[in-house]
Amino acid sequence: MKKYIKRFGYKVILTNATNKIGIEELRKELKGRISAFSGNSGVGKSTIINALFNEEITKEGEISAKNKKGKNTTTDIKIYELGENTYIADTPGFSSFEITEIESNDLDKYFIDFKEHIKDCEFVGCTHIKEEKCGIKNAIENGEIESKRYERFCKIYNELKEKEARRW
Repeated sequence: MKKYIKRFGYKVILTNATNKIGIEELRKELKGRISAFSGNSGVGKSTIINALFNEEITKEGEISAKNKKGKNTTTDIKIYELGENTYIADTPGFSSFEITEIESNDLDKYFIDFKEHIKDCEFVGCTHIKEEKCGIKNAIENGEIESKRYERFCKIYNELKEKEARRW
């Protein structure tokens, strides 16, 4: 298994806390930093923290048999010292994620892999949704941007547009 993947300018460390895969690499990456673990309930934040410490220092939750979602086991932020000048904040999980501070017309600036292709759009202010001569759409056709990534962009864009319409 490839341990590190570089995509979109972010370093990704593949981990499996139960089997201790990627835990040493993650520990090295965290060294000398203050880091926060956040994400949906039940994704394994506490399990990874326990693996980093090689002991159960935080309670791990269960996945609901009824709805297959995580249950909130961590109810407040806890900070753990992993080593000298190395701290981890374990945060409560969440069931949904909402973006409120980004305007729909600025969303493309948050998709790092779109940046180099925006200059190829015919129109300044291209939304990358309806326009035909769009650098992003061309990059998708050429395999430079994954179609799933573009689908997520469109989904978020449409959600932001709906919120903006409700505000007016």
